[in-house]
Amino acid sequence: MQSPVIVVRGVDTVAHARNLMLKERVSRLVVMEGERPVGTLTRRDIIRSLCNYRMRRRNFESIIVSEVMRSPVTTANEEDSITDVAKKMVSGNVKGLPVVDDRGELVGIVTKTDLTRYFSENFLSRFKVKEISQGRKGLPIIHSSHTVFRAMNLMEKTSADRVIVVDDSRPIGIITETDLSLIRQQRSGSSFRKGRRSDAEAVSPTRIYLLPTVADVMTPDPTIVNESEDAGIAARMLIDKGIGGMPVVNKKGDLAGMITKFDFVRVLAKEA
Repeated sequence: MQSPVIVVRGVDTVAHARNLMLKERVSRLVVMEGERPVGTLTRRDIIRSLCNYRMRRRNFESIIVSEVMRSPVTTANEEDSITDVAKKMVSGNVKGLPVVDDRGELVGIVTKTDLTRYFSENFLSRFKVKEISQGRKGLPIIHSSHTVFRAMNLMEKTSADRVIVVDDSRPIGIITETDLSLIRQQRSGSSFRKGRRSDAEAVSPTRIYLLPTVADVMTPDPTIVNESEDAGIAARMLIDKGIGGMPVVNKKGDLAGMITKFDFVRVLAKEA
């Protein structure tokens, strides 16, 4: 587990929480009341607020953490085994657990990154990437010309933390929760910019809509891994690169699937 833990209070603003995530390079914060955790706030929760029409009309400075946090919170005990922690993550579909002592007080946090690091150190030559990665069917796949709101909705629909951008069958980019959490909402009534259009006969008012596209926010040329690579090496790639997942390709370089840190958590949850 990691300790100390980056925390916020329910009365803090989402703007403060988002800036704290970026500063500390974390994807989740523990929401505290006194010495006890009462919820969590993740980048996914911030993206979900952007998908909500009413929330989208407000800026992050006016939204407080308690409005969008997840509560009640699932916790792990500091004496739990790694397998038990992995099972809790998988059954609750959560990517990190606050760790408490016997008094219920916060002492640390364990995340999918910690378990992926453990996998990379203890499971070399046990699995191939193809055996534990997600296949192409059902993957969140998008094209660079689509809007970021389509990417947000696709991420929410598939419960994914990243979207793969393709050109034909080849991965050319990736959009993560971090990329989407950086987007600032348009204020009410400001989803367009007023302008004037001139044609041969008249000058008329027009509206230029400000809808960023996938190409505007994606990370191009993403890190990829071949489906025949050792899964332990793939886990180490994710840790060394500081990323949560990457496209999986076949011998031709075509998209075959995606592997994420949570795939390694699933493997650990099955280990006796």
